Amino acid sequence: MVELTKVERENKVYVNEKAIILDRDNITPSELLELGGFSSLVYDCYIAQKEGAGIAEKRKRAKENTKKKINKPLNNNKSINIETGMQFNAILKEQ
Repeated sequence: MVELTKVERENKVYVNEKAIILDRDNITPSELLELGGFSSLVYDCYIAQKEGAGIAEKRKRAKENTKKKINKPLNNNKSINIETGMQFNAILKEQ
């Protein structure tokens, strides 16, 4: 049986372009914000949208966005599965 080293189990994610190394596969948005230096009481966590897609890709996403509310903040207490390279945005909560 092959034993994985710590480096092989790490997940590198980004919060507002700040790299964060995680040693687990899931985390709550609240914990992720705190690791990024943002208070979950003041900030909401969103999955960052990829930019630079072609016209066909943008139309496809626009159609999907009407079905899924991508622009909704993540639930602070619901665990999310992490994949290396995921990007998140910390945005001030609206009053």
